[in-house]
Amino acid sequence: MYGQVPTPVPPRPAGPSAATITVRVLITVLVILSLGFLAWVAMLRIAIMRRAGRDWALFWGQLVLNIACVVPLEQRFAGTWMNTAGMVVLLVQMALVACYFLVVDIRHHQPAPVVIMVPSAGAPPYPYAAPGYGPPPGEVTVPHPVQGSIPRPPVQAPPPPRPAAGQGPRIDQVRAELDELSDLLRKDPGHAGEGEGGR
Repeated sequence: MYGQVPTPVPPRPAGPSAATITVRVLITVLVILSLGFLAWVAMLRIAIMRRAGRDWALFWGQLVLNIACVVPLEQRFAGTWMNTAGMVVLLVQMALVACYFLVVDIRHHQPAPVVIMVPSAGAPPYPYAAPGYGPPPGEVTVPHPVQGSIPRPPVQAPPPPRPAAGQGPRIDQVRAELDELSDLLRKDPGHAGEGEGGR
């Protein structure tokens, strides 16, 4: 009755859709199978998806680097160091762009985390009013919950403490019976003499 009420856990938001996963896989396969020639497609997807200036700058920089790597692969540069360097840079670019695309796309479509506010163990869920102020015992006003937090059920005030010894109705009954007994003893003549002789 007075224990902590378990808070219901809201349902987790759904993850990325099947279409999003399909596009992710297709672009990654396209970058790898083209040996980096179409790496700009992945960077263009990121720039359109996030619409940040940094992503557009990365897209244009990667596109220029891609063209610069393709030019030395022409037949006239065959057997030169430029041809080898262009192919190595193109393959490294392919691996980096594929990894970067997967990381950014997964983070972008990841559902937002659910935050559950739990009160600390030492503090009561709601403060009680000082004695003599506020509502009568048994009624405690609860402030409205903050937007985004989980509403709590109304809190009942603790039961009033039991009266100390000597103040309860049972003690009064015993006192009344003792008073009646002492009155009877005073009226009885036989006991009166015994009481005086004992003194």
